[in-house]
Amino acid sequence: MDNRKLWSVLLGGLMLFAAALPARADDDLYQQLKPLMESISIIQENYVDKSRVDSKDLLRGAIKGMVGTLDPFSAYMDPQQYKDMQQETAGSFGGLGIEIGVKNGALTVIAPIEGTPAYRAGIKAGDTIATIEGQSTEGLSLMDAVHKLRGPKGTKVTIGILRQGLKEPKDYTLTRDTIKVVNIHTSVLDGDIGYIRLNQFVGGADEFDKDMKRFESEHVKGLILDLRNNPGGLLDMAGEVARNFVPKGKLIVYTEGRYKSQEKVYKGDRTHVWGKPLAVLINGGSASASEIVSGAIQDQGLGVIVGTKSFGKGSVQTILPLSDGSALRLTTAKYLTPKGRTIHGVGIFPDVVVEDSAPSPQVETMVKDDDFTKFVDGYLKINPGFSLTTTARTQALNVSTHSWSELEPESREDKILKDFEDYCQGQVPNFSENQYWADHNPILVDLKVALAKKESGEEAAKEQELEGDPQVKAALNILKAEQIFKKQMHVAVK
Repeated sequence: MDNRKLWSVLLGGLMLFAAALPARADDDLYQQLKPLMESISIIQENYVDKSRVDSKDLLRGAIKGMVGTLDPFSAYMDPQQYKDMQQETAGSFGGLGIEIGVKNGALTVIAPIEGTPAYRAGIKAGDTIATIEGQSTEGLSLMDAVHKLRGPKGTKVTIGILRQGLKEPKDYTLTRDTIKVVNIHTSVLDGDIGYIRLNQFVGGADEFDKDMKRFESEHVKGLILDLRNNPGGLLDMAGEVARNFVPKGKLIVYTEGRYKSQEKVYKGDRTHVWGKPLAVLINGGSASASEIVSGAIQDQGLGVIVGTKSFGKGSVQTILPLSDGSALRLTTAKYLTPKGRTIHGVGIFPDVVVEDSAPSPQVETMVKDDDFTKFVDGYLKINPGFSLTTTARTQALNVSTHSWSELEPESREDKILKDFEDYCQGQVPNFSENQYWADHNPILVDLKVALAKKESGEEAAKEQELEGDPQVKAALNILKAEQIFKKQMHVAVK
């Protein structure tokens, strides 16, 4: 395209743009846009690499730079990125299984998605992604980072992770996979406490309602709503979930924007809501819609919030499609809790602080290398029917001749810990015996999870994992002890 044609196209486009501007737009906007046209013309005429001066690419680059000056969550999406985003919102997409954002200027993991490559590798909420394929992420836009992390299923990508305790980035090489978000997991803990884990707010409100009704019919005495590592999703779904708890007419959340059309108010609309003891679990990976729900429950005095401070993303992004199949992801409003608290950059503070159980680097290596599963597979061949709990099962299996079957459960735990230590000494790089016994509690939990999975499948393994979770245990204690619950509710209301 020669300069005269380029100028003709740009001038025509700008005239149409100017005609569409509201009356309050600056009168000299046209003059302010002249340097853009001049820059494109100069680049096309003088840049050394002619293959890189396509007018479409230059204009898209200009839009990307313009939006990038606003905030970390606003972004320009080219047609392919917009298509990828639509697939993600639908609940199925390719990649590593992490929700990312920008925090304090750094590319940050908001949350890993359970069961994905990133989750299995030990990537954690709050991790800083310092490098992607050896290249620094400093100055990289959110959309560009997402584009670099995604790729065909089966391909690999190496990311350098910084977290507390690491002086240099630690490389993780992950294999991309198709990510299918399983939104809801339910269980009954301790015989009479319902448990719902919500992984993302990307659909499934009807399923959530059904699970709540089922718990009502089963007459559970309390409920744990687990929003840990839930990076958010759709604002409307957050409202639907919250309506299971917030009474009719009571405020859930409201948004404030530049225009009335961007201001929304979400209120409870049901006469029958959950009225039994409620605990909500949050952590640094709980963001956006998770903070809306937990903030509403906290402000309305409907339950006790347990865990650690949430991420602090309280802005609303609106997707605005453009004529060429691309789109703008633009921050158009901020949301506030019923008491008018700003979440953005602040987060939700729990009523009861219970720290996440962060494994040591040695345990992380064991998990990453799948040592627990490998050990249990071999262990059960040598000790068929091994159980850490019941003697009834060992008798039913007719394995009472094995020496372990005569041991009490506590002694069996000691035995398997010692046997696993022997295994690790030959398998785990730079193995430390002192660190092993300092980590014996989380190691025992991981062994129990591996045994349960081998014996009874994924659901049993999940139950075992929850039993060993310190934040779940704290929530159970609160719900079980009525006096403690009432005391914490009083603090929450204040």
